[in-house]
Amino acid sequence: MQFRMITPGEAWRFDDFIRSTANGHLFQSYMWGEVKKPDWEPLRVVLEEEGRIVAAASILKRKLPVGRRTIFYLPRGPVMEDWDDADVLAAIIDGIRALAMEHRAVLVKIDPCIMEGQQTPAAALRRIGFQPANVKRDFGGVQPRYTFRLDLQGELDQIMGRFPKKIRYKIRYAYKRGLQFVTAGEKELPQFMQLMDKTAERGNFVNRKIDYFQKLFRILSPENAINLTLGLFEGRVITAGITFAFGDKAWAAYGAQSESHRNIYAYHALIWERIKWAKGKGARWFDFYGVPGEVGPDHPLYGIYYFKKSFGGNYCAFIGELDLVLSRGHYLLWRHLSPPIYNSVIFMIRLGRRIDASLFSFWKRIFSFRRFTESGEKPF
Repeated sequence: MQFRMITPGEAWRFDDFIRSTANGHLFQSYMWGEVKKPDWEPLRVVLEEEGRIVAAASILKRKLPVGRRTIFYLPRGPVMEDWDDADVLAAIIDGIRALAMEHRAVLVKIDPCIMEGQQTPAAALRRIGFQPANVKRDFGGVQPRYTFRLDLQGELDQIMGRFPKKIRYKIRYAYKRGLQFVTAGEKELPQFMQLMDKTAERGNFVNRKIDYFQKLFRILSPENAINLTLGLFEGRVITAGITFAFGDKAWAAYGAQSESHRNIYAYHALIWERIKWAKGKGARWFDFYGVPGEVGPDHPLYGIYYFKKSFGGNYCAFIGELDLVLSRGHYLLWRHLSPPIYNSVIFMIRLGRRIDASLFSFWKRIFSFRRFTESGEKPF
């Protein structure tokens, strides 16, 4: 087996392999590495057996704020043809480890698309030296550890027919009230941003700038991997969402909704429009992109969990973030003795909390209201 870095001319071959695997993900694609430049330096590697790719990884490298050290991060990687092949796994990790040492990396961080129940690859990664990153965030790490995935097998009417009765009613009600949807492009991003900014203000989170979304369109549009859907009511945009598609999967990446007209279930209909687009791109799975685990009504983010669950998808829990420590002293210093540095790097790592912004804002208000009223205080 041969481990090597690829050339830009091999981008198509690299992405074809990522698409073809059950655990492939857009964030491991060649084009996603282009999205992350220049803040991150992408390094794409493959492991070949008799000229055929059997494993691959898109590595994001970043310099630490102090010293000459770096970190390696493989978002949703590495990608394996067969995660149960221990020899192939050991070979690609050996190659990545050697490359990381060459680049003075403190650690190699991974969060592969392996489910919690897949014991064989999880055990193999532990034997190699990976350890849990012990992150303590609602969504489980840099990438969401927990999500719901909807099976898009069958025709559209069959997919709709598998929804619970209440969901079907809400989707159809939105259309009956006159909600219309248009597929937009980069030129319509200002309308999307206006809605996202208002949602971010209500939800008290930081939204990305428009130039990031413009970059997404420039890089992903040629591969038909991105879609912007706008929902209009009485001529005004009241809901919008950006969806990604790659291989047999699609992700509800960004979404927002105005405060007005929530009673017509616009966001339910938006999800259906995104599902239709994903189905048209050949996706088998529609990923709602992130829930805070299996939580109950008392959890402040239960609304997001409940909404995404209500469509009847499969609950998925990945094994989470794992770190391969290459410099124990620097790693401990970074993690425990310098929390401001650690937190700044975690912030840099994050590719954006892609929870549905409108849902976050709405349910935050609901639960905030309940907490304040129960304590006798005034909400907001």
